[in-house]
Amino acid sequence: MTRALQLAVFDMAGTTIDDRYEVYRVLRDAVEREGARVDDATFQQWMGTEKRSAIENLLTLGGIEASEERVDDAFAWFLAELTRTYTENPPVPLPGVEDALATLRAQGLSVGLTTGFSRDIADLILERMGWGVGSAADGAMVDAVVCGDEVPEGRPAPFMIQQVMTQTSVTDSALVVSVGDTAVDVESARRAGVLAVGVLTGKLTRAELEAAGADEVLDGVRDLPQLLSLAEAPESR
Repeated sequence: MTRALQLAVFDMAGTTIDDRYEVYRVLRDAVEREGARVDDATFQQWMGTEKRSAIENLLTLGGIEASEERVDDAFAWFLAELTRTYTENPPVPLPGVEDALATLRAQGLSVGLTTGFSRDIADLILERMGWGVGSAADGAMVDAVVCGDEVPEGRPAPFMIQQVMTQTSVTDSALVVSVGDTAVDVESARRAGVLAVGVLTGKLTRAELEAAGADEVLDGVRDLPQLLSLAEAPESR
């Protein structure tokens, strides 16, 4: 990197927050209760995607007709069950994440979140964790949040990253890093033309994230400030 980055964009579940993989349990239950059966490899391809679209595709792949009514019913059950489990046992920040986000903002970067969750689920998570959205001076944790139901198409399309760029007034994709724990996070970053960083706090291995096209793979978000500091440091002479 020859210029300092201006924006860091992060996925939520598995990247910045620990929800004990509940979102994937509930997603799988939502389609299996409709009779769909998918193997682990197929299911993994839909991790990190917008959840209504994931349900529609997983139903089809699982041998069930994805009628509009069936998708509506499955998605409604998904939202209700995820709301219940997140209310009873709220997600928590992954180790070191809050300090890392604060460090990045102190260094002058804007920080945004993207998620395959709908806005109501994302807001529930943020409220439970006490993560406000706004300026650091007001005590907010992040500058912007964009959800899968707020863009024309969720991951792996680049729209959520691009929407965070718009909301934070960053116009040059070369000055953006996007961080996530799934293959679709990495693909979305590459489609957006930003630095793609994978983290090992989800279910994928280093080799799998590298195969997906990650420019860098870290143990977790907490290591990102050091990576950026090293990348932007002048070469020793």
